[in-house]
Amino acid sequence: MSAARITVAPLRLDAASSRLQAAAMEYVTHGWGVLPGSACDGLRYTQGHTAAPTYGLVPVWGSGRTTREARRAWGQWNVAPYAILARAGEDFDVLTAPTWLAVEAVGRSQFTASPCPVSIAPDGVRLFVRRGARLWPELADVRGVGLVEPGAVVPLPPTRMVGGSATWWLPPEAVGWHPGDPDAAQAALVAVLGEAPDGGWHRP
Repeated sequence: MSAARITVAPLRLDAASSRLQAAAMEYVTHGWGVLPGSACDGLRYTQGHTAAPTYGLVPVWGSGRTTREARRAWGQWNVAPYAILARAGEDFDVLTAPTWLAVEAVGRSQFTASPCPVSIAPDGVRLFVRRGARLWPELADVRGVGLVEPGAVVPLPPTRMVGGSATWWLPPEAVGWHPGDPDAAQAALVAVLGEAPDGGWHRP
């Protein structure tokens, strides 16, 4: 049998799908633009409404533009258990950090003075900060730390991913749905690195 004739049933709607739909509607209600992305069963990514595989988390419908309309979000996530994606640089910038570093940084005074939403996922931690962020030189060579390129998609909780799900560590409602100060977040990261025995986890 040719590979073209092999099909797998699309992912079905379930309780997890309802959570994704509710979360997507909450995001748009608070002015966060979202778009449907690849569905995931924990092992593979597909288009969701069909069994066609995708390479990671990518937009699956139309032009790939985000929406802030609750009715549209409800309709889109009523079709399949899509990932909830946002675009970096649109409503916020996204700072990435390895989990070990972020765990220490969020408890530092630099961060708590101006906290931001923080998500944790199988591929690391994301800090949602105000637009216009610039990566500090002190962090430029630290593995896992960086700013997501504007326009690139990032998963929002409770998006399913291979290896687990994205979850909120510090949810947006805890900070009034406002992105945080990018300099405060980076100052906290630098403070932790300055205390590390080897000066941090630097790229070779």
